[in-house]
Amino acid sequence: MTRSILLIFFLTILLNPLFAQQEKSVVTLTKDPAGLFKSYKFFIQNVEDQRPQPGAALGKVIALGREIPVVLAGKAENELFGYWSYLAPKKEQSYLPLYITIKELSVSEKRVGPNRVTGEVRLNVRFRWYRNMEPVELTGYQTAANYTRPETAFTHDKLIKQLVDQALSHFQKWMTSNGGKTSALARNLVLTFKEINNTASEDTVFYSPKRPLIWNDFKVRSAKPGSRYAAAVFTSFGYEGRSYPKGDDLVVEIGLKTFMVKSMSWGRPESRDAGTLRHEQIHFDITRLVVEKFKERLRKAELTFEDYDSEIQYQFLEAFREMNHDQEQYDGETGHGLNAGVQAAWDKKIAQQIEALYSVQ
Repeated sequence: MTRSILLIFFLTILLNPLFAQQEKSVVTLTKDPAGLFKSYKFFIQNVEDQRPQPGAALGKVIALGREIPVVLAGKAENELFGYWSYLAPKKEQSYLPLYITIKELSVSEKRVGPNRVTGEVRLNVRFRWYRNMEPVELTGYQTAANYTRPETAFTHDKLIKQLVDQALSHFQKWMTSNGGKTSALARNLVLTFKEINNTASEDTVFYSPKRPLIWNDFKVRSAKPGSRYAAAVFTSFGYEGRSYPKGDDLVVEIGLKTFMVKSMSWGRPESRDAGTLRHEQIHFDITRLVVEKFKERLRKAELTFEDYDSEIQYQFLEAFREMNHDQEQYDGETGHGLNAGVQAAWDKKIAQQIEALYSVQ
C-alpha cells in the first residue's frame, strides 16, 4: 500500500515537473519579429507603472492546489518599455514621442473543481505625449480576458502577451484614424487671417478701399442732443475665431470685420459736404489700420495650444484701446476737421498707409 502511494506521487511529479518545482510563474514577453509594426508614426518615450503596487508582480495563479506568484522578468515599466519599443522602434525624429501609463496589469485565478481553474487577466493603460512641456492626453485601452484551464497547463502568460500586443495595436489604429482630425495630435499652431466683408446687413457698411463712405450711409440726419459737431461716424471692428486640425498643424483662423453702423452715424443736413465726409472717412480708415495692428499683435504674441483663445481676446482688447486712442488723437490734432492744414496732413498720411496695405494683399 505504501509502495502504491509513493508510485502515484512519483508519477505526479513526472507529469507535472513544472508545477512541482515552481515557486513562482515568470512571464516572458517573447519578442517575435512577426509582430513588428509595419506602419506607424510614434515611438515609446517612456512607460510608467502607476498600479497600486508597482514592480514585477502581476498577481497569483493556481499550481497543484496552491497559489504561486506571477511576475515579469523585471519591473513592469522596464519590461513593457523594452517590448513595445521592439514592436515599434524609433525610426524618425519627427515621430510622436509616446508616454504610456500602466494603470492596471494583473492576473488572478481560483480553483473551481478537480483539475479545473478559472482566471482573469486585466489590462488598463493610458497614452499621452508632451507638447511644449504640457501633457496631452490621447486615448486609453482597457480590457480583460477570462479563461478556464486544466490545472496542469498555464494559460495566463499567453493572454498577458496578447493583451499587451493589443494595447499598442489599439493606439496605432487610433492615431491612424485621428491623424489630421484632432488637435491633440497637432505639432504646430498656424495662425491665418481672412477679411469678412460680405455679410448681408442693411445697417452695416463693411470696409473696402473700393467703397468709400457716402452721405446716405449716415442714416441719422440730426446731431445728438447737445453736440456741436457737424457729423459723427460709428466705426468698429470684431473677429470670429475657429480652429481645425490640418495634417500636423492646428490652424487658428481669425475672421476680421471692419465696419460702420448706419443707424448710429449722423450728419447735420447743412454740414453734408465733401470735406466733412472726408474727415469721417479717415475715421473709418483708422479703424481698418488698427485691425492690421491687431493682426501684428497676434503674430508676435506667444499663442499656445492650451490658451491661445484667451491671448487672442486679450490682444483684441488692447487693439480696441489703441483704436480709441488713435481716433481721439486724430480728432484732437485736426480739431475735428476744422484745422485744414493738419487735416490735409492726416489725409495724406492715412491714404498712403491704406494704399500700401492693399497693394500687398
